[in-house]
Amino acid sequence: MEENNTNQSSNGLALAGFIVSICSLFINFGGIVGLVGTVLSAVGLSKVKTTGKGKGFAIAGLIMGIISIVYGIYSILNLASAISSL
Repeated sequence: MEENNTNQSSNGLALAGFIVSICSLFINFGGIVGLVGTVLSAVGLSKVKTTGKGKGFAIAGLIMGIISIVYGIYSILNLASAISSL
């Protein structure tokens, strides 16, 4: 007889932050998508204490999100420099 274990909860915010951060590496609107991924990952990391799951996804999402934000800022500054040199 199978038991239905409904007490197991997953950390959806950590996974969502990870996925959004991966997408932010390809679709980077000036670092905004990376910022969303970073916030989701940070909230997911804070939920690790209650769920006990998703720590790796949350940390990876934070790292990729921060990299995406830095690249977005670099791109904006590079574009502003190119426009001002015209």
